[in-house]
Amino acid sequence: MAIFPLTRYTTHMGASGLTLNFLVAGIATCAFWLFGYDMSVMGGLITEESFTSVFPAMNNANVQGIVIASFELGALVGALACLDLGDRLGRRLTVWFGMLFMLIGGTLQTSAWAISQLVLGRVLSGIGLGLQVATVPSWQSECAKAHSRGRWVMIEGGLQTFGVACGQLVGYGFFFVKGQAQWRAPVGIQLFPALIVFIFINFLPESPRWLIKHGRVEEGTYNLSKLRNLAVDHPELVFERDAIITSFEAQSELAPFSFREMLDNGKTKTFHRVAIGFFMQAAQQLSGINLVSTYANKILQESFGLGASTSHLIAAMGGLEYALCSLLSVFLVEGLGRRRAFLWTTIGMSCCFAVIAGLQSMDSRTCQLVAAGFLFLFNTFFGLAWVGGPFLYSAEIAPLRCRAQANAFASAGNWLFCFVVVMIIPPAFQNIGWKTASLLLCATVGPLVI
Repeated sequence: MAIFPLTRYTTHMGASGLTLNFLVAGIATCAFWLFGYDMSVMGGLITEESFTSVFPAMNNANVQGIVIASFELGALVGALACLDLGDRLGRRLTVWFGMLFMLIGGTLQTSAWAISQLVLGRVLSGIGLGLQVATVPSWQSECAKAHSRGRWVMIEGGLQTFGVACGQLVGYGFFFVKGQAQWRAPVGIQLFPALIVFIFINFLPESPRWLIKHGRVEEGTYNLSKLRNLAVDHPELVFERDAIITSFEAQSELAPFSFREMLDNGKTKTFHRVAIGFFMQAAQQLSGINLVSTYANKILQESFGLGASTSHLIAAMGGLEYALCSLLSVFLVEGLGRRRAFLWTTIGMSCCFAVIAGLQSMDSRTCQLVAAGFLFLFNTFFGLAWVGGPFLYSAEIAPLRCRAQANAFASAGNWLFCFVVVMIIPPAFQNIGWKTASLLLCATVGPLVI
């Protein structure tokens, strides 16, 4: 299914080989940049007077949690929709629809004058993000060469953290702007990268593997030749294409796919692999990363006693440090291996929350400031493996027969627990204060046990 009136055999803007792979990666990372930006920008605006004057109900911690988390609820719906739609529509068209939802949702948020419109916009944007986050890793890995797939997916995770940093930097910059532009402009910025993806994904190749799976072998071979910069009859290309065809022919001898297969734990250990993918993405959110990426400004003001301008600045600098550390994950995860990288960074994250909980329990200004430092050290450990690692790991272990469904289910785990964490953090800090860090410590230790 072609998008718009473009022919199936597009010229891909005249690009091929490494250049075309970079274009695919550029659109993929742009989509993940939106992931990070949308996660962070609103959390930095909820304390601004220009924002609360339009939405006075946002002064209530419970309402804050619900409104901010409505985005994650929409993303959960989008991820679950990919269980069925992702493989039927194809990778490219699914991302295109995701960006359409984000454009509509972003417009509603930017122009909102009622909290109901704001929530509706966040839900629609969330649906769009859920669609693309569940799809982009598969599209990226299926277009890339086998030896470079891990690197590309980890780079996507790194761009997510740059999205977080940009959201916090934009929040700091617009803190000094007066009037409604103080919050409407930061919210509206998300429309520009969404529009870029919405337009340019039309000119990029569909996944060759998806095309071949759906009987479009000639078109899949053409796209594969462009991505590899090889002639369609080149032996290396023919070998790769035939390997894909053989794998699908072996699957076609089985009965048509049923969702019940995801519960089967026979020879292929499908349930075990799907469950691990779900758990890894759930653990990413249960670690408490949204304490920093979404609520850093609010927590620094209300729990650490810092001024508004200082909180915005520290949150922005912490976001930059987080983004730079995430770039190292490209080398760490490939060098140490997936499991060892997860293990050692989880130990570091757990130690940080243990120190934060202990220091926060002491009524000392110095202890509060040191605890704030450990909050950003937690960011460092998280960025070294957990920011992109779960997406890569769940995509790598997903059974070929139900890859789209397994990735969608894993992504749903990410958004489900992201929704829970984002919703409870504001009332948790209001009601139990520093003990919230103890709860997050317990959740972070979980992956070490399993």
